Amino acid sequence: MPLSAVEVLKAKRNLAGVAVRTPLTKSTALSEEAGAEVYLKWENQQRTGAYKFRGAYNKICSLSHEDRDRGVVTASSGNHALAVSLASRLLEVKATVVVPTTAPRIKIEKVRDLGANLVVEGTNFDESLVHCMELARKTGAVYVPGTEDHKIMAGQGTIAYEILEDLPDANVIIAPIGGGGLISGLGAWAKSVNPRLRLIGAQSTAARAMHESLKAGKVVEIPVAPTLADGLAGQISQFALDHVSRYVDGTILADEDGLVGAIRWVLRNERQVIEGSASVGPALLLQKKLTFDRADKVAIVVTGGNIDMKVLGL
Repeated sequence: MPLSAVEVLKAKRNLAGVAVRTPLTKSTALSEEAGAEVYLKWENQQRTGAYKFRGAYNKICSLSHEDRDRGVVTASSGNHALAVSLASRLLEVKATVVVPTTAPRIKIEKVRDLGANLVVEGTNFDESLVHCMELARKTGAVYVPGTEDHKIMAGQGTIAYEILEDLPDANVIIAPIGGGGLISGLGAWAKSVNPRLRLIGAQSTAARAMHESLKAGKVVEIPVAPTLADGLAGQISQFALDHVSRYVDGTILADEDGLVGAIRWVLRNERQVIEGSASVGPALLLQKKLTFDRADKVAIVVTGGNIDMKVLGL
């Protein structure tokens, strides 16, 4: 059953006064690059530094009291881990978070600071997820997925609600795709408001599982490769593919070796720190992967800002 716009409205109510309503600002520099009006939705200014807090909080606050007493467990390469940790602390729910050894140190340190039980297991997200599911079976804790859940997707969908409230005539939204939860939530709301709106998914050439799966019309396993867009890496599920197929008008790959340049470009021109996964949207425009009409109004979701400054040479 597909995600409905009603679920996004319920999530908006749950997040009121808890999540940050992040700014949507016009980028003069990107507008010049793209030949259209380009706006940036700054989810790097969300609590925990990424959009993931919306979905995690919406999911955990929707649990029954009995389920909350069992505690929650999740696996993540970083931002979902932070989101579940903070949401659990706010709702007074015990949380266990499994992260791979490759997770950025800044994110691991923040998970510890938020008080979650941190477990470092696996060399990538997929291996961490296997261990996470074992813990869920052994302990009875409720598994909080990063993607495959309507409550998670609906929470992320509140971003589209805010974009179209601030910019009602937006006709293109670009967002990164990892597991597909963000863009599915965006699509559930945006397509209900304006069915003609173009929803474009951005991935990198090194993290492209959803892109290849959409092309094939089935789940395709892609070898896990080193990528700056660590939040987009890993395999996808049929559940996610079904939702993304319903809402997304196309996916485009940004060149992996150009992501650092995109991060530096945003820092220099917008004075904002963004992470690798968040850079794929701006990178598509900077790498001339998309063309627009002059009248187009384009909103790009900048998903997070939790980056190790060593990436930038700082």
